Order: sequence, then C-alpha cells, then structure tokens
Amino acid sequence: MIKFPARFSSLTRLCLAATALTSVSAFAGDPDPAVAPWLGKEITITSSTLGDHVPPGAKLTFVYDGEDDVVRVCTRSVPTKRAVWKMDLAIPCQVALNVVRGERYCSDDDVKTGDAEVLSTCHRLRSHDVALHAATAKGAVELHDVIVFLLKPGADGKHSISILLDSPSRVTHAGHIIGDQS
Repeated sequence: MIKFPARFSSLTRLCLAATALTSVSAFAGDPDPAVAPWLGKEITITSSTLGDHVPPGAKLTFVYDGEDDVVRVCTRSVPTKRAVWKMDLAIPCQVALNVVRGERYCSDDDVKTGDAEVLSTCHRLRSHDVALHAATAKGAVELHDVIVFLLKPGADGKHSISILLDSPSRVTHAGHIIGDQS
C-alpha cells in the first residue's frame, strides 16, 4: 500500500497512485533482445524510392511499449526533410509493430534480393493495415503491411533498417527504403 502525507487531497493521492501503477506497468515486459539495440535510437530515412509512403530525410525512433508488448514507430518532423509523414505515420507513436524473431539479422542485399525463404529467417518488425496514402479510388485509403528488417550492424556499430511495404491490392511495392542510425 502506498502512503501519502496527510496534506495531499484524496484526488491528488488517487492521481499519484495511478501514475505509480502506470509507471510500473509500462515496464511490465522486456523487449526481445534481438530488437533491443534498435530501441531509442533515432533513424533517418536515407533513401526511399517510395517517397510518398516513407519520405527521405524523415526521422523515426522505435520505442518498446511493455504494456502492449509491441514496438511503436515514433516519427518526428524535421525542417530538412523533403516530404512529410502522412496518415498513420503522421501521428507519432501510433503505429505498433510486432516483433518477428528470426535466426539472424539480414543484410541490405538479402532484402534487395527479395528471396522469401531467406527473409523468413531474419529478425523483423511487422504491422498490418497501416494507412500511408490515399488509394486511387476517391475517398479510399490504401492499407499496407509494413515490414521493417533489422539489418546487421555496420563496422561503425550503427544500426540500420530496410523497410518493405506490402499491399493486398498490389502485392509488394517495387521500392526500397533504407534508414540509418542518426
């Protein structure tokens, strides 16, 4: 039981107790060790052939949400980026990704090759039904599966990602998105 000084009102005590319980539950689970090195590090999208989906120059950070056991994509607006985040990614930390544990980290070449058998062995983050842009039909939104491959750390120790977008309406987009630790 938490004891508060008598000078605190009952409402203040209730708020402090709720805050304490929320703080404890936020750390209820630990992130998967395969993903932990990417958490809390700002990543800059260095190249994107799908600029209307994930804009080059944009920044994001992966944050572990222990209460929901997901990794959240926290996007950030910066004056130097060439385009703006849209739809679901425009709201920081709204998109939740599930950890899909593989046997190893992929290389950028593995992702570019697109061999499903090889990619299925790689550590990745995945989310379904993410709205990234409007569909061709008036008033409709195209939903995507977002797959973030965690790439082998480079010689400099920095962590990189490669993002693939799947869309049920057109299978996999013919594009490549890379992000590097800032």
